[in-house]
Amino acid sequence: MWTRLHLEQFKCFEKLALPLAPLTLLTGLNAAGKSTVIQSLALLNQTIRENEWANRILLNGSAVKLGTAGDVINKVKGRNCFSIGLESDRIRCDWTAISTDRSALVVPINNVQIDGASYPAVPEDGPTPSGLLRWLIPAETEIKNSQVARDLTTLLRNLTYISAERLGPREVYEAFSEDEERTVGVQGERTAYYLFKHATNLTREPLRVSGAQPQLPRQTGAWLDQFFPGAEFKVEPVAGANLVVLSMRSHTSTDFHRPQNVGFGLTHILPILAACLGAEEGSVILIDNPEAHLHPSGQAKIGQFLARVAASGVQLIVETHSDHVLNGLRRAVRDGIIKPEQTAIHFFTTVLAKEEARPKVVSPAINTQGQLDHWPTGFFDQFDKDMMALTDWKSE
Repeated sequence: MWTRLHLEQFKCFEKLALPLAPLTLLTGLNAAGKSTVIQSLALLNQTIRENEWANRILLNGSAVKLGTAGDVINKVKGRNCFSIGLESDRIRCDWTAISTDRSALVVPINNVQIDGASYPAVPEDGPTPSGLLRWLIPAETEIKNSQVARDLTTLLRNLTYISAERLGPREVYEAFSEDEERTVGVQGERTAYYLFKHATNLTREPLRVSGAQPQLPRQTGAWLDQFFPGAEFKVEPVAGANLVVLSMRSHTSTDFHRPQNVGFGLTHILPILAACLGAEEGSVILIDNPEAHLHPSGQAKIGQFLARVAASGVQLIVETHSDHVLNGLRRAVRDGIIKPEQTAIHFFTTVLAKEEARPKVVSPAINTQGQLDHWPTGFFDQFDKDMMALTDWKSE
């Protein structure tokens, strides 16, 4: 499991060391750095996945499109480089990328640090990498924790990222290649085929809904029913085409319909349910705004569901603007679904320094009763502010 993310001179952060837990909740103001955390991991994922021998950070790909080197290098003190690092309980790896061309769409990796030891990047005309880290380590280099390093980068390659911009209802959904079918896709575009292709896979015991068959589609349907009572789906192949059709209904008393006729909430939560229920223990999933298109009660339930998934051994890093998701997590802690030490809550805000707004991260801790040790200003306090304003109102 990853225990800490390190960023230096990356976008809005001059330096950040962010603790990570089995369930990490990123909350806070707009443009304060939450998405930057998600993007840094997605950036490593898309680079290593689209070219596992790459010696350049790919800024624009299927996961994220961040523009040019000038867009990602911190404009205050970044000059021409940035670094992204990951730490686990067994190893720390940092990748430093340098570009003197701020209009470049890829940024060459200058070196890799492993547990504090630096290893220079392999030049384009240099020796073939050994695959020790899949990235940039010369064949003759010996590293004490080579298998651990391989495991870390394999985890990076295989992580699932579900963005806030999820695919809405469609008439048909494409089939995908063997490599692509591993995940539900950044926009959830592979969800229907993922459920069809892995129809015989069994959901892990801790995540099963009692009374439902253990196969992934059955359990995904059972969990969907928890959010939308009576809702069901089915996936069927289109004869003679690399396509599948997703049909849904909002209640067992109605017929199955095109997804367009049952509301966005069902199609927006389906990728999250499928990805979490289909994930192997030890996997990592990034989820942006899981509450999208959900009623407040559904938002609270998704917080509890994510807590259950994290407690089962899948690491989740979640960006949310919903106090209902937070409260769902708090209730899950109080109910013993997940332990307080398995959670991390980070509130991203800004402070004015030398006439410039800079990001600041405050991290309230949660106890066994689901209570937070402090409530920072601006941290899900808008309801209280509005109620105070309304109760202060006086009629003429």
